Amino acid sequence: MLVSFEGQDGAGKSSLLRAVFTELTKRGVAAVAVDEFSDSRYGQRLVEALGRDKFLRPTVGEPATMLTRALEVVADLYYFDERVIGPALEAGNVVLKDRHLDTVISTLVPSLVQTGAIPTDVHALTWLSVLLGELRHPPTVTVYVDPPLDVRVARIRDRQQRRTEARGNHVSDEDFAVFAARARVMQQLIAAEPDRFITVINSNRELDEGVRQVVARIDSWRHKES
Repeated sequence: MLVSFEGQDGAGKSSLLRAVFTELTKRGVAAVAVDEFSDSRYGQRLVEALGRDKFLRPTVGEPATMLTRALEVVADLYYFDERVIGPALEAGNVVLKDRHLDTVISTLVPSLVQTGAIPTDVHALTWLSVLLGELRHPPTVTVYVDPPLDVRVARIRDRQQRRTEARGNHVSDEDFAVFAARARVMQQLIAAEPDRFITVINSNRELDEGVRQVVARIDSWRHKES
């Protein structure tokens, strides 16, 4: 079973993932937690790019374009699919992935259109859907962590900064527009497959309710499979 944890900056999805992993481990459930980016050369290029721009847009002087950046993101997802997620699932683990298919789509569609790489949301969504269509292990359950915007902004401003981008903790009008565009795409994805998604509000630092929601869905799936 692959459970992906999706959410925008400051949503608290990584904290929820870690808490779910801890709870599953306590219960004796074999589980593997997987980071957003891999340790392959694909993933490490993305980590470096994220340090320069929090939305992974190519900066001045980089050889990358928005299209090649999107292809790097997709390549890293395929690396995870074949080299990490597949073997973990075959070993009988519940795999908890920090950002996966839906975040790739919801973040790249607005960026591709905004930069003029692809003309419309529909074109971008179609292009990405084709590129991602050969993933062998799509998520069984997707946890969308979606606290109120003011909570997310406060978390972004308060978090420890590890990026070289000077404005990494700053939230501008441009950032709000990006957040809104990404949310619109995510809502389209949820509407297309509502049974796959769990929405967790996570409006404060207490994760207990979200953990209960996710673990209950995992338990339900495991009982069906047993």
